[in-house]
Order: sequence, then structure tokens, then C-alpha cells
Amino acid sequence: MHRRTFLQATALAGLHSIASVIGRSEQVNPDATGQVISIKTHEAKGALPHVWEECVGSDRAVVGMRAQWQHDLELMKRVAGIKSVRFHGLFDDEMGVWPEGAKKPNFLYIDMVFDAMLERGVRPYVELSFMPAALASGTRTIFWYKGNTTPPKELKDWGELVGALAKHCVERYGLEEVRQWKFEVWNEPNIVFWAGTKAQYLDLYRESALALKNVDMQLKVGGPSTAEAAWVGDLLEFCATENVPIDFASSHIYADDPQKAVFGEDHHYPIEEVMPRALAMMKQQIKASKYPDIPLYISEWSSQNPAFIAHTIKSCNGLAEILSYWTFDNVFEELGTPRAFLNRTFGLLGMRGVPRLSFHTFALLHKLGDVQLESDEGPVLATRRADGSVAILLWNLIPQDPKQRSSRGDPLVQTEGSFATQGEAREITLRVEGGRRHGAVKISRVDDGHGSFLKAYQGLGSPEYPTAKQIEELKRASQLPEPEVMHLGAQAEIAITIPANGVALLELA
Repeated sequence: MHRRTFLQATALAGLHSIASVIGRSEQVNPDATGQVISIKTHEAKGALPHVWEECVGSDRAVVGMRAQWQHDLELMKRVAGIKSVRFHGLFDDEMGVWPEGAKKPNFLYIDMVFDAMLERGVRPYVELSFMPAALASGTRTIFWYKGNTTPPKELKDWGELVGALAKHCVERYGLEEVRQWKFEVWNEPNIVFWAGTKAQYLDLYRESALALKNVDMQLKVGGPSTAEAAWVGDLLEFCATENVPIDFASSHIYADDPQKAVFGEDHHYPIEEVMPRALAMMKQQIKASKYPDIPLYISEWSSQNPAFIAHTIKSCNGLAEILSYWTFDNVFEELGTPRAFLNRTFGLLGMRGVPRLSFHTFALLHKLGDVQLESDEGPVLATRRADGSVAILLWNLIPQDPKQRSSRGDPLVQTEGSFATQGEAREITLRVEGGRRHGAVKISRVDDGHGSFLKAYQGLGSPEYPTAKQIEELKRASQLPEPEVMHLGAQAEIAITIPANGVALLELA
């Protein structure tokens, strides 16, 4: 069998093998009459690495010099525990990396951005993009900020730029530090972000990988950083055939991506199943390659739905080593400067750092332990923390209409058909097994009534340009209240009602 055919067949076989597990364990369709879920606090199911904290996305490199971005980064680090940030446009002309007529690169602006990140305890996840105009073979650009998407005129010039960046970072931050970074070659070269061919991208990858390894063999490089889970098997086959270094495979997947593009044939999976199925497919491609043990990094995915975020974290556990949410911040200008304070663009944090429900969801996820406990099937993620306490996340995910493209949207400005107003509340009775009886339970919630500033914004008259005082009021209104305290009943049970697409964190000492 041809190697590529084998990779595809193996991936699809792995995909089908998890189908029953996905459909059986998550119970996306809520039963409003209630459900009893037992948690076995003394039985570990396995590890729960916080892969969603390993990286988050951001607009482009130059915004990293802005005070608002840096303030928001500090908040993300403190509240959500993020470890690194990935962004586009490190080599864009606005970063001044290779001015026209220059004989060598200029890293002054890159230093400013990387310094700001590292000072806040966050590492760069280095996306090598886009093409400096002075090195580019063409003039095609993308987005309002005009990132050049064309291949280099000379591959060696690109290699010299990548090598010079790596050498500069090692000299500035130390080899031990830079060895912990990830260097990812380009962004989504299978769609509009790359004006060249697949073959030209593979050449670009080889030039980049060799340049990095020439500086230090332990620098981590990978790709193809594609949209729609594409080209993973192709890049692995290329690296094996051409003896090109690769340390990780990376791609992007959004739940409402076209399923034919993702899976190679017409499927009609529920939107809630697309991500775990796509990750399983890519994982199988890796296992079938000559690099069966390299990690899989999902360097973009997104949703503003709290319950969908929780569902995705659970259903993708064990399928990827990084789940990098796109994006952490609303300092975001791909389609131009924001046109409204309440806008549809990406971000866990909204304009001026006002938290969204998605941000609070990540804050609750951060409080989970790193050991998953045994439990009944259902919308639950039960964990044990290092101090022995138990943290349990519950949610009420309402199935999404396949025609509704909301995984990249902002729920605060969607129509009445948005997830925030659909579906019935769900009652879940949690039965705690393992000796905890009559104990206090702290409950934190994220839903329309907990953590949303929309009503406060409307109460202010929905100002087009909120004043500084009003923005502070919105931030106060969006804060989660102190956890409510309930107690386990005589049967070590507690009942909780969760609104549509809400989440709740239960903490037991």
C-alpha cells in the first residue's frame, strides 16, 4: 500500500474506533429532569495535564508592545495559569525586522515583545511568519495589517533570518531558556495565509528547521500549523523521506470547520464531536509515521461557549499535548480596528480587558487538579489536586445547530439564537463516594447570571464609548461572586441546577 494511503486509512480507522466512546461518554443532549453522577474520590482514572494552559493565541506580534495587551497578559497568567503565547506577524514590516535595503535583520521590536512576555512569566511560542517585503517574491498580503504571504525570493535568505533570530534569542535569553520554546513554521499554509504551493511550504519548513538546528540541535521545531487538520501526514512523510528534523506536529481545528475538508469525505458529525475526532485522526497519522512519539499541538481552536469549552477539554484529553485557545485578548485587528466596544472578534478578555464568560471558564479550569478521578459518564470532570482536595467541573452543553457558525464568535453580541439563550436548565445530583460526608462544598458558576457584564452594560445605556469610570464598573459587574457554600447531604449527595451552556466548579476540602 502507498504510504500516504496507509496513513489516511490508519487515521480513519482510529477515528472510527473512538466514535462509540465520544458518543457514549459526553451525553451532549441534556435531560432537564435530572441525572445522578457518582464520583469515586479515591480512584484515579489517569492524569489530567492542563494542556489548555500550555499556550494561548494572540493577534500579531506588534500588539505585544501595547500597555493593554501587557496588562491583559498579566491577568491571564495570574488567573488562568497560561505558560506561552503564539501570535502571527513576527517578521511583518511593522516589526522592522528587515527594512528595505538592510544587510542584516533588526530585532529591536522583537526584543521588546519577548522581554515583556518573559518579565511576566510567559514564554513565546514562536510562529515564524510572515515574509518581510524585502525578502518576498510577491506582494500578496493578508488582513488589515498586510502580512506578506508570498514565498521568499531566495530560500537561503529566509534561512539566514530564522537562524539569526534563533542565535540572537540564545545570546539574549540563554540556551536553557530558548530550548523550552517552540518554533512553528508559518501559519495555515494550506489556505489564504500562504501564496505558494504545498511543495514550496515543505521547502520553507526544511530551510527553517535546518537553520534552527544549526544554532542548537535541541531547539524545538514543528509544523505544518495548518487549518482544518490538514497536511500532518504529508509533513511527516516529507521529513522522513528527506531526513528533515521535526519535533512536533501542529495544526488547527474549529468545531464548525467544513467536515469534508477535515475528514476527507462527507461526514455529518455533531459539531460537539468534530474536535476530538479530528485530533484522534491526526494522532493516528503520527502513530503511523516514522515519528510515532512526537507530540501533537493544536495551536488554534476557539469557542465563547463555557460548556463547549469544558466539553472540549474533557473530550480531547490525551489526544494533544497543547490546546492553544485563539485568542486570549480582544486587542485584535485582523479585520481592522474594532468597530464597537461589544464586538464579535476573538478574545477571552473583551475590549479594555473586561472579562468574558470564556475567561471565567478558563479561570475555573485552572482550579482543577492534575489527576482525573473515576466517575459515571456525563458532563463532568472530577479531579484531585496536589493537596488532596477534590475539584469537580459540571456543565450543561446544549447541542448546536450545524448551520450556526458560533465557535469563533462572541456570545455577547449574537442574536437570540445564540447559545446564551437556548435550551433548558439541567439538574445534576452529584454522589460523592470515598468517605466525604456532610462536608462543605464551594460552588463557583459561570453562566448568564454569573460573570456576564451585559446587563450592567445595558444598564449604563449601552454607551458607544464607555468612559474610564464606566469601564471599571463593567469590570466589577463581570467579576464572579464569592463561591456559594452548600453541604453534602446524609447520602453524600448534592444537587445543582446548571443553566443552558453554563458551567459550575465544585470544590471539596
